[in-house]
Amino acid sequence: MKAVATVVPKIRKVRRESHVALRKAATIDPRFAEPIWHVWIEGGEPVGPVSADQIARGVRAGKVPTDASVRHERDTFWSDLLDIPDIIAALKAVSQESEPPPPPSSMTPGLLVRQFMVWFGDSDSVGPVSADQIARGIRAGKVPTDASIQRIGDLFAFDILDEPDVIAALKHATP
Repeated sequence: MKAVATVVPKIRKVRRESHVALRKAATIDPRFAEPIWHVWIEGGEPVGPVSADQIARGVRAGKVPTDASVRHERDTFWSDLLDIPDIIAALKAVSQESEPPPPPSSMTPGLLVRQFMVWFGDSDSVGPVSADQIARGIRAGKVPTDASIQRIGDLFAFDILDEPDVIAALKHATP
């Protein structure tokens, strides 16, 4: 039997450069970082302990609905997530650290004016925000379509989907 020489190709490693810029991690308020909360979504099992920061990031990512219930580890009874001041403060902190949106290309300028206050259920108002911000929040699942909206200076609030500027912003294609 003859020995057969086999040629094994050499594998070259290709070095690729990454152009990803990492942002410095935001400092978390210590009271939001402590895992002392349990979260319960109707029809599911309670999850926890988790921190207020984790809950806020879950809400922002659309993983935790705003109608979820929470319970402090030393409490017996469940409360609505949006009734807890520390969780509301954590939501505000998470929202402030997010990057600004890319500049819109063909958005009508009136849709970019921060002229609305938004209410989710019985929570405090959020705003002022623009119709474009509201539309992006609805698309991302962070603003419920049954929220109430009030134009700054108006006396009455109404359903968010009754505002023509919000509808126009929802119809606008995102860049």
